[in-house]
Amino acid sequence: MDVLLLATLIGSGLLLPTAYAGIIGAPWAPTRIAVVKKAFDAVGISEKDVLVDLGCGDGKIMHEAAKRGAKTIGYELSPIMWCIAWMRTMRDKKTQVHYGNFFKLPIPPDTTYIFAFLMPKHMQKIREYIAKQPVQDATIIFSYAFPMQDVPPRMIFRAKKCAPLYMYTVKDIR
Repeated sequence: MDVLLLATLIGSGLLLPTAYAGIIGAPWAPTRIAVVKKAFDAVGISEKDVLVDLGCGDGKIMHEAAKRGAKTIGYELSPIMWCIAWMRTMRDKKTQVHYGNFFKLPIPPDTTYIFAFLMPKHMQKIREYIAKQPVQDATIIFSYAFPMQDVPPRMIFRAKKCAPLYMYTVKDIR
């Protein structure tokens, strides 16, 4: 088989799931970490916490929470981004990066924080998904860049050159 054809087939095999991830959730775009650090400082994420990142992208959010001692779980549908997230967090002993569609998986009941950076058109589906999960009402949801419709956030974190980070609780969306 021609090397160019083989490379094209392998590349397509990796890009198709990445395109699918962009369609059902969001294409990858970097989260500006300054606003995340500000929010994590304000809420005091620590070793007693579990953060779940829905569509963990490059793993930056999980890595930041893990540096503060939290257990972190990320779900990523793009094989390319999953690999980057895995490499970024592989030294974080309490971090798991799962390849797959989080909509088809439960959020662990001991989750204290949920992070999402998904497109506005998917926020209602995210809200419905989270509302059905076996997590506590006090579990905090962070939504980067896009608010949940018809739900006032408890707080909005802002930092220079960053999109806003909206904070809700599960009770707010149920």
